[in-house]
Amino acid sequence: MWTINSIQITVIDLKEEDEQILPELQPLSGGTIYQYFGYVNPKFPLQCLIVGSGDKNAVLALANTGVAYPLTFDGSSFGNFYVKKASVQWMTAYRQTFRPDKSAEDAVFRCTLELSRA
Repeated sequence: MWTINSIQITVIDLKEEDEQILPELQPLSGGTIYQYFGYVNPKFPLQCLIVGSGDKNAVLALANTGVAYPLTFDGSSFGNFYVKKASVQWMTAYRQTFRPDKSAEDAVFRCTLELSRA
């Protein structure tokens, strides 16, 4: 079971993206020159399902605090992350069955979170 800040989510996809700031300069004569200006902290795009409006609203609120939250899987910490961006889409589902602790009639939302490691 996955959680972010103790809010249960069902992870569909989790990636790790890393990059550096490396502009290219093309002089009038000669080859390309690369300038290294640093790096961007790794990003973790995460797609998940959320059951219920309460959990959905709680996850959306994480993107407005400037605080890093723990991401855990089966009780083990995956690290603390800032929620840089959260996007939620309601899914047209008649009944949800993967969260037995919630009502079968609760709404199901597909959520995309852009996480940055703290």
